[in-house]
Amino acid sequence: MPADELYRLLRSYDPSDVSMQWFYAAWVENLSVEDAVAVLNGDPATGAPDSFAGWGSGSDGSDDEAGGMLAGPIGGWTLVIGDYRVTEDEAVLALSRRGGRALAVCWDTGSQTQVKYAKSGELLTVLDILFTDDRSGSEPDALVPYMDGLRFDIDGEPPVEPAESFTSALTLIGRMTGRPIDREWLEATHVAYAVPAEV
Repeated sequence: MPADELYRLLRSYDPSDVSMQWFYAAWVENLSVEDAVAVLNGDPATGAPDSFAGWGSGSDGSDDEAGGMLAGPIGGWTLVIGDYRVTEDEAVLALSRRGGRALAVCWDTGSQTQVKYAKSGELLTVLDILFTDDRSGSEPDALVPYMDGLRFDIDGEPPVEPAESFTSALTLIGRMTGRPIDREWLEATHVAYAVPAEV
């Protein structure tokens, strides 16, 4: 298995030069798709069947622009892929208040490259996936047991390519949730929602 397999998998749905410059996703335990979307301000009236393969790599919307999200069950969790708003601290905390545990990955090569872990409304860990010594939260080492054998640090010995760091982050999340993101999930039918622009 290539060390950057999950990066390559997601990139395969959009091989353009701009693909995978950003990727935002959140996982929440014990919360339905509909409830997770409501927490993240998706418009329930706009829900329509779709898959990642058809929907693309996500929305680049912002507060003053409409956006979108794709949501579906993955094991005992709900996975939501959208724009940066689904991974903001407030969003991850809100999901965890409703579901118990929530995880998020922010992959923006121009700003943040993080995994976030919250439980019951508390942000336990924020981990920079390119420089894993850079971590914060009330339990900054809470993700360490899931990192065994994974390579992240681009300044490590030997150095790690960012695509492998990203794959390691998704592998870590898959270990925690018990179901890694894979081609089966990406090509299955889920539900796409619009996210209204904020007034």
